[in-house]
Amino acid sequence: MHSTPPPGEQSSGYPGRDRLDDANRQFRRALARLAREGRRHDPDLLAEVERIAAEAADTLDRLTQAATTAEGNSARHRAALAREQQNLDRLTRKLARRGGARG
Repeated sequence: MHSTPPPGEQSSGYPGRDRLDDANRQFRRALARLAREGRRHDPDLLAEVERIAAEAADTLDRLTQAATTAEGNSARHRAALAREQQNLDRLTRKLARRGGARG
């Protein structure tokens, strides 16, 4: 079982990184062993290696998108969007006063 170090004592760039690195290392080793077994003794296993690798890549692609989306929803990004919206609202009002917004 892995324990999470207290904030400020993270040994890596983000919380959970050590566990992710361990899981990735174990996965890659297991897949390499399976591929080696396929190349040496059972070529039919190579299709399974490819299927597993493709599934892992698809999963990582989905998780990458989730991380990117979460970053876009951060407080800093929401504040920046709110400031931009205020600027647009201010510009719209200014144009309306000058007769630039007709409708």
